Amino acid sequence: MRMRRWLALCVAVACCLGFAGAPLFTPVLAQAPLPDNVAQTPPPPPPGQNATLDSLRAVRGASIEVRLYTYGPGDAVFERFGHIALAVRDTLTGEDLAFNWGMFDFQQPNFLGRFLTGDTRYWMAGYNTEAFNAVYRAENRRIREQRLALTPMQRGALYDYVAWNAQEANKYYRYDYYNDNCSTRVRDALDWVLNGALQSQWHTAPLERTWRGETARITADNLPVFVGIHLALGRRADAPLTAWQSAFLPEHLADALATTRVGNQRLVTADSVIFAANRAPMPVTAPQPVLLAAFIGFGLAALLYLWAGSSDVPDVPITSRAAARTEAKSATRSSSRGLSIVGVLWYLTGGVLGTALLLAGTVTKHEPYMGSNLSVLLISPLLLLAAVTWPWREQAGRMGKVARGSSALVAVSAMAGWLGLVVPGLMQGSMVVALVIAPIHVGLALAAWRRQLPPVLRA
Repeated sequence: MRMRRWLALCVAVACCLGFAGAPLFTPVLAQAPLPDNVAQTPPPPPPGQNATLDSLRAVRGASIEVRLYTYGPGDAVFERFGHIALAVRDTLTGEDLAFNWGMFDFQQPNFLGRFLTGDTRYWMAGYNTEAFNAVYRAENRRIREQRLALTPMQRGALYDYVAWNAQEANKYYRYDYYNDNCSTRVRDALDWVLNGALQSQWHTAPLERTWRGETARITADNLPVFVGIHLALGRRADAPLTAWQSAFLPEHLADALATTRVGNQRLVTADSVIFAANRAPMPVTAPQPVLLAAFIGFGLAALLYLWAGSSDVPDVPITSRAAARTEAKSATRSSSRGLSIVGVLWYLTGGVLGTALLLAGTVTKHEPYMGSNLSVLLISPLLLLAAVTWPWREQAGRMGKVARGSSALVAVSAMAGWLGLVVPGLMQGSMVVALVIAPIHVGLALAAWRRQLPPVLRA
């Protein structure tokens, strides 16, 4: 049950980045279809391309207010990333809708298969703003409100855009947790109405942020997810991000908008917290427990090696080969059985995960983030061979040689992956997990060779 919970958490953090949370949306989701082959209608022309249309938009936008709501983290893992919504209010009609691009449904056909291959379908929908905000107040999640200084024409154009996007044929998109999520959709909508002003300002010098660092920072309080993030993300996740790329997180989008100017005017005219949650603040940087990881990894490796030698053949007079064999078997049976179970479980778990990482980084749509991943050297499919052959490690025959050889290959592969993390051009920010995994592989390999039966017991 514990393993199932851990897997569920890993799934949630990968697929729900920026998702608002289930309580509000669950009653609606089961009724939503998932079209695969529905062609979108053309979007409306951006501002500045049709003078007549822009004049109509200016009239329409005179009574419209645009606000941005950024929601803080919640209790669940998938709520730790926060959420964001773009609110459009018509002062004449009283219509006030918060548009949310974080909609998905676990009951969609083949949801798990789509998620595993990086083809998860999300969609957008509008909700009454006050009711939408009430959910986050009830969950004790911070609400930040920003009022945007758009012209009447821009407000009218934005209304046209979200109305087009909310249509059944246009509301679906393939979710991408870094480049196309609830937060980047809001960013792109505002950039569209501002004729690219955001992208031109934010696509400049890189910041001291990375996809790996930001994701690890947010999930640092959940060990299984924290470890999973470091294993799953490849070298590309360590590239410095621009402000434009950093907007995959709602908090970064809100902060960037607060300091942005369009022309001579600030884009955000009012910025306030309308609900202050009673929560501990999120960490500023991702933890790097390198020393702790090294202590755990080398400590466990040493214990495995000592365990393997704890029941070596005792130094007693041996009258015959048969007596020696009996004495050795009696002395080693208990510890050997325990070591066999530990080795098989370790190699089997690592082999399954390693195979999944290899496939995800090569043949799925997760490749942009999970490809070029040195972690596949730490937990490669080779571990499956080691898992199958491990119980025969003490044998003198062919199976014994294969068992010892496979554990040695696993150790060599892990050491290569470990060293690759610090090689210029190959550097990857997963040293924390490498310092645990690689030493354990080496410890098991040394244990396998140490437990080889002495010559007197062979044949």
